[in-house]
Amino acid sequence: MEGWIIDAYTDVKRNSVVLWVKGNEVRKFEFGYRPTFHVGGNAASLDEIARRLDKIESVDERRVVRKAAPQMQLADMLEISTSDFHTYHKIAEGIYALGDHTGYTVYDADIPIEQRFMLDNGIFPLAFISAGNGGIKCLDSLNEIYYEMPLLNTAHLDITFEKNPPSKDTRIGSIAIDSDIIEDDEERMLLEAARILNSKNYDLILTNGGDAFAIRQMYRRAACLDLDGFTLGREAGIRGSYAAKSYMSYGRIFYKPSPAMLMGRLHIDTRNSFLHIESGLEGLAEISRLSYMGLQQLSRLSPGTAISSMETMEALRQNGSVPWKKNRPEMFKTAEELIESDRGGLIYTPVTGFHSNVFGLDFSSLYPAIMKKENISVDTLNCKCCAVDGRKVPGLGYHFCVRRTGLIPSVIGNLIMRRRKYKTMSDEFAAKRRNALKWVLVTSFGYTGFRNAKFGSIECHESINAFGREILLHAARRAEEMGFRVLHGIVDSLWIKGEGDALEYAERIGSETGIPFEVEGRYSWIVFLNNKGDGEGSLNKYYGLFDDGTYKLRGIELRRSDSPEIVRFAQNIMLEYLRDSTGVEDFVKRARNGIMRVAELVKDVKRGNYPVEDMIITKRVSKALDEYRSSNERQIALLRLREAGVEVSAGEVIRYVVAAARKDRSIVPEQLLTDSDAYEAGYYSRLIARALATMLFPFGYDEKKILSMFRYS
Repeated sequence: MEGWIIDAYTDVKRNSVVLWVKGNEVRKFEFGYRPTFHVGGNAASLDEIARRLDKIESVDERRVVRKAAPQMQLADMLEISTSDFHTYHKIAEGIYALGDHTGYTVYDADIPIEQRFMLDNGIFPLAFISAGNGGIKCLDSLNEIYYEMPLLNTAHLDITFEKNPPSKDTRIGSIAIDSDIIEDDEERMLLEAARILNSKNYDLILTNGGDAFAIRQMYRRAACLDLDGFTLGREAGIRGSYAAKSYMSYGRIFYKPSPAMLMGRLHIDTRNSFLHIESGLEGLAEISRLSYMGLQQLSRLSPGTAISSMETMEALRQNGSVPWKKNRPEMFKTAEELIESDRGGLIYTPVTGFHSNVFGLDFSSLYPAIMKKENISVDTLNCKCCAVDGRKVPGLGYHFCVRRTGLIPSVIGNLIMRRRKYKTMSDEFAAKRRNALKWVLVTSFGYTGFRNAKFGSIECHESINAFGREILLHAARRAEEMGFRVLHGIVDSLWIKGEGDALEYAERIGSETGIPFEVEGRYSWIVFLNNKGDGEGSLNKYYGLFDDGTYKLRGIELRRSDSPEIVRFAQNIMLEYLRDSTGVEDFVKRARNGIMRVAELVKDVKRGNYPVEDMIITKRVSKALDEYRSSNERQIALLRLREAGVEVSAGEVIRYVVAAARKDRSIVPEQLLTDSDAYEAGYYSRLIARALATMLFPFGYDEKKILSMFRYS
């Protein structure tokens, strides 16, 4: 049959790769496969490993020559294969556990078997294929821009429980599948839900938080009721590729629940999917095809994991092998070299306060474009062939190859090309695919400096920053030559003011640097804000009004995910008062009028005229309850949740209200709110005053002054 691959995974018990293909119908295909991994090293070590493997009947090994990533240098390797998937992983782990890591390196052992199978057979997720007894034939191309997507029959699944917050013993209260509301005894509800999913032949189930609890709880309840045949997928079972975990990224703690992935029917938890939130199913599909990661898996992973998978697949295409464990150390540097190299992007501290007639400009995917243009990759870094005429890094002692394209630039170049093509298309699907590519490109730079990235290299990371500093410095100097004043600049963006032609300036910079430089827009006015701590200009806190009447907001409470709705409402009121400002004096006058209007809002807050739902505060907890050493809002909320039978892991999000005094229980988690709970009006009045002070601090308004104006209004 002909159709699209909508799901792919390995069946370890049957030693097969499973493909679910959607055409006129949805069918399951199973294929036998012998996965391989490699071991590279000195001859003595490889001989010893081969001698040990000779004792295992189901295992084959042979000597091959492959390119050892990340440097992609030719090396002698031992290729090991087996038809026993369970043995495959055990053998790889056993070889690694031998411990002679100076004598040998294990390659390719952690690449998912289904990804290797697809690459070897010239197919990929969501590819249009022909499948049958004769095998697989790809009728699609990974390079295609205008590819067709399968029409996935989609259902929204929502489960409620008899007790809130629920625990593992809690019974199901109701199940909703789109417009089908199921309310009955628990056994009948579960069976009816499974029947509806099958009878309507759904391909995709969307939930809001299904990974964290709901999907597994349905299976737990079915097991308690001895419903052996219950399943939400097209086949029985549920699969998860990792356990729930807390992890740190860019200084913040995040929590990732264990995925609840189905067989043959897709499940995407929209709450647990950054790419789905940012780019929808179309964006997910774009990255899924390019990374060889199925929709279910990719939806739960970061753009960084996607770019890492793309680089791995590109290495394999080039007859390369990728180390299982990264073991490349940072180059030795003197203290002087560290000071020179360990720097980020160029920054111009903003001129705080009100400015009118300002142009905002930024480079299109600056760092990825530098990686492509300057051929920055581990395998091109300080190559021997270009020691004299290679691409020199400004201010650093590195160079990059000019004779062959590196692995990372090959991947990045394709993504940049696709994103630019999608920019020429006006349909919604292209916009979503373009947005997904943007996030992968943004992440690609960070992954060059990530210590665990297979193709990471701190020297590459430093080089990108060095080129970036030179480019932004050049753009700023050229702006001044053309009659502009630089008000602010950060990494890849500039805000300038003057009488020159901004479009001509942008085209000139783009031509001189070889990287598109675009006018984001002209601000009728913009306000750059101060840091609360030292009063200096903040790099990422500003708000401004474009000529088309839209606002751009950064760093204020209206943009923060933890702000209660009442605070957002107050800042929106202020923005509407400021909208038609014609100059700084007019702005200050309008700001005062806005404060007086918000004072009326605060009076209503004090009268209790707003629902408690508008007061919910959202916070991400940085540690588990037992790790707190002092009492604060998060600690009290976590304590109350534990008393209700709910344990919260580091990195998870909690939502709570600061309630009117109830002994020591003034922090009430959302799940425990009752009709009798009232919010603490004074607390939220202070939050509103603080939010207005954020916006108006450059004009002499702090929280204390604004609270005083509230009281005397």
